[in-house]
Amino acid sequence: MNKTTRDTVVLRRKSFVMLSWTILAAMGFFAALAASDVSSGAARGPLIGVAACLGTTVLARRIGTARVVLGESELKVVNPVFTYRIPYRLVMEVDTSKHGTLTVHTTEGEEIYSTAFGGSLLDHFVGTSDRAVVRIKETARQRRGPRTEERSRRTITVSWIADFCLLGTVCVAVAALVVSG
Repeated sequence: MNKTTRDTVVLRRKSFVMLSWTILAAMGFFAALAASDVSSGAARGPLIGVAACLGTTVLARRIGTARVVLGESELKVVNPVFTYRIPYRLVMEVDTSKHGTLTVHTTEGEEIYSTAFGGSLLDHFVGTSDRAVVRIKETARQRRGPRTEERSRRTITVSWIADFCLLGTVCVAVAALVVSG
C-alpha cells in the first residue's frame, strides 16, 4: 500500500466552517459593541449582551467543528459534545438514515450519528453525506487491521475556542448578576 492511502483525511462540510467563523466574527463584533456601551452607567444590559454573544459563539463553534476523521487505524466521529473513536475492524456498515444523517453501525451494536453530515434539504440535492459514506466505506475496507481486543471509545469533545467562550459566558453572566444586585 502506498503512503497516500494511509494519510489522515478530514471530512466536513465547507459550509460548517464558513458559518462557524462568520458567526464567531459577528458575535465578537457585537460583544465588543455591547461592552463599549458600559459608559451609560447601567452595565448590566451590555454585560448580558456580551454573555449572549459568547453563548452564541459557543453553540456555533461546537456545531461548526463537527467532522469525521479517517485516521490510520480508526474512524473518528467528532460531534459537538462527544467524540467516537472506532477501529476500522469494528465498522460493520456506514450509511445514511432515512432522514439523510450519516450513520456508522458497529459490530458492537452501536449506531453512531454524525452531526457533520446530518440530513438537510440542501444535502438531499448536493449529496455530501452520500459522498462521505462512499469515502468512509472505501477507507475502512482498505485500512481494516488484524483482529485485536481494542474497542470503540467515546470521549468528551474538546473545542478550545468554544470552551474559552463558555468560560467567558459564565464569568460575564456572573458579573452581570453582581452588578445588578
